[in-house]
Order: sequence, then C-alpha cells, then structure tokens
Amino acid sequence: MKLNSSNTMNKLILIISTMISMNSNNWMTMWMMMEINLFMFMPLMSKKKMKDQPMKYFIIQSLSSSMMMMAILSSTLKNKMIKESIIMSMSMTMKLGMSPLHIWVPEIMSKLKWKECLLMMTLMKLTPMIMINQMSSIKMMMMTMIMSMITGSVSGMSQTSLKKMMAYSSISNSSWMISAFMMKKSTSISFTMIYFLMNFMVINQMKKNNLIKMNQMMNMKKNEKMQMTLSMMSISGLPPTMGFFMKWIIMKEMITKSIILSSTMILTSILSMFFYIQCNTTNMMNSSTKKKNKKSNKTKSMLMLNLTGIPLMFLIKSS
Repeated sequence: MKLNSSNTMNKLILIISTMISMNSNNWMTMWMMMEINLFMFMPLMSKKKMKDQPMKYFIIQSLSSSMMMMAILSSTLKNKMIKESIIMSMSMTMKLGMSPLHIWVPEIMSKLKWKECLLMMTLMKLTPMIMINQMSSIKMMMMTMIMSMITGSVSGMSQTSLKKMMAYSSISNSSWMISAFMMKKSTSISFTMIYFLMNFMVINQMKKNNLIKMNQMMNMKKNEKMQMTLSMMSISGLPPTMGFFMKWIIMKEMITKSIILSSTMILTSILSMFFYIQCNTTNMMNSSTKKKNKKSNKTKSMLMLNLTGIPLMFLIKSS
C-alpha cells in the first residue's frame, strides 16, 4: 500500500509541475519544474533495484540542465539573444532525446515498464517543449528536427522490440510536437492530448497482452489487433484517423515557413506508416479463427475515436 501511494504521489506531482510550467513565463520556474519532474520520475523507473537505468537517465538529464544554465549565463554575459545559442538548442536536444543525441532513449525505454514508457514519451517532454518555444527558434532546431524525423522513421523499420519501436516513433514525433508548440497554444494542447491518447491506447493493449516482441502480437484477439492497428496508423498520421487531423493542421502552417521541413515531414510520415503496417500486416493475416470473439462496446468506441479525422476536417474546412 505504501508503494502504491508513493507512486500516485509522484505521478500527481509530475502532472502539477507540468501544468505550472505551462502557465509560467519565467525560465527559472520552468527549470525548477523540469528538475522536479526528473526527481519524481526516477523513483518510478527504479522499481527493480538491479537496473542502472535511473542513474543513466539522471546523468543525461543533469548534463543537459547544466548545458542549459551555461547557455543562459553565456548569453547574458555576452549580451546576445538566448534564441541564437547553439548550446541551448543542444541541451534541449539531449533532454528530449532527439537526433543526434538520441542513443539513450531506446536503450532506457527497452528496460522500462509500459506505464513509465508512456510517461517518458508524453508528459516528460512537455516542459522542455515549452522551453524550446520560449528560449529557442525554429531555425536553430531545424537541423535537429529533420535528423530526428529521418532517424526515427528509418531506425524504427529494423526493430523487432516493440518498446524500441515506440522509442524511435517518439523521436520522430518530437519534431511534430516542437512544430505544434511553436504555433498557437491551442494547436500545441490539442496535438499533445491527441498524441497522448493514441499512445495510451497502443501501450494499454501492449501492457494488457504483455507484449515485448512483434511476433507476440499474433496471439492477440482479432478486434484487439484491429484497434492497435488503427491507433498505430493514427500516430503515424494516416488519413482519415485522428492523428492525421492534427498533423494536417501543423503541415498547413509549416509549409509557409519551411518547404524543406514540411517535405521531410511528409516523407518520414510515409516511412513511419511503412513500419507500422509491417508490424501489423502479418499479425492480421495470421489471425486465429478458432475462437469467435464478440466486439465489446469499448472496442467499438476506440475504433470510432480513431476515425474522427474526416468529420473534424470538414468542420475546419466549413469554418
């Protein structure tokens, strides 16, 4: 009971500190909330005492925070804008696990539980994203964003571990998240909520069926395979899913700012769709017909939620 209550308290503080950082304009407050997130997330990682993943994560996050402080101090002493600092962009790149400083992400995620993987892919990224929006520019982050999308989509194609595949998917989608945060606040909140929901549905199915490798998905029920397939397609941005709706809004704004970045987004999304389809096609073709499974209302609601991209597109177009 004590362990459960401490975990609940850690997750509650994670959510509160993230909400405080979202409503703050002071970099010192955001830095403090980011460090609180780090110290609240580490106990969740260290449930199995023989693992050294929390120490690796702590060293990487501490190094990136030190680089951020150094960038702020150097820009203050030299009277330069912080948005032009290369060290600042490198520190945020390391903290988010984006390319070329991404090697630690699949290594750590492969040894975490699915709940912690979900937190690491979504909630732990929000405060650094806000800091990038306020203290860096899209020009400084453009090369990192392009490299992350290419690395995430290409490296994900050769993975057999589901956790590593989701890690590379998170690296690729970090560029989309940065683009959303550099636009309107409503766009960033909507993209974050939809991205969290899609990842939650995928990871919930993987946790429920205790999946680690791709070949284990063959033992899932047919309706669960269909639900996971649609959720994965939604994360990659396949129309007419919910994920495509948000990526379409981001792409619409990004084309006016950078043709190179928007073209890379389209090409890497196609590659991401390929390894998600590759992951699910074999499993759908080899589905067992021995047991007839009735579709539950929960499965139907999840399937309908993934297919709400078309009506939302028509609503935006008509308005």
